[in-house]
Amino acid sequence: MRAIITTELQKVEASITQPMETTGKRTVLFFASLSVIAFLVNFCWESLHGLLYKAHPAMSASVYVPMMLSMAVMDTVAITALYSFTALISRSWFWTLGLPNSLIFIISGIVLACGVEYISIFILHLWQYGPSMPVLFGVGLFPSIQLSSTGFFSVIIARKVSGVC
Repeated sequence: MRAIITTELQKVEASITQPMETTGKRTVLFFASLSVIAFLVNFCWESLHGLLYKAHPAMSASVYVPMMLSMAVMDTVAITALYSFTALISRSWFWTLGLPNSLIFIISGIVLACGVEYISIFILHLWQYGPSMPVLFGVGLFPSIQLSSTGFFSVIIARKVSGVC
């Protein structure tokens, strides 16, 4: 009887430790993938839609490229924070991509992006939109949807790359 209990306890212990090691590696792989993908996607987004701001088209590459790199890093941090916020609400690091969690992520991203844009434009006067930037309630349309769009796309790709579904 004691041998059976010991064997069963060993099986339980093995089943507990194995997934934890696998989960830990997947977590690291997921967040590394999310960071790299979010950075690359946001660098492209920033570089393309930067042309919709007043001063950007006239900037030299030596000024423009480092600025876009910096913005892409900030976007990556924001997307990781949005993902973590959604994980906190859903109580799972690997939350499902169902409607409730997706809405939390997307709406939070829009609120954060609009807040940053509003403060940057109307309070800090850091930049101005060019005439080709579509504006909604004084805030640029593309910057308003950027974190949600690029973030959600990055989450989906990072899940596939890391094996988290």
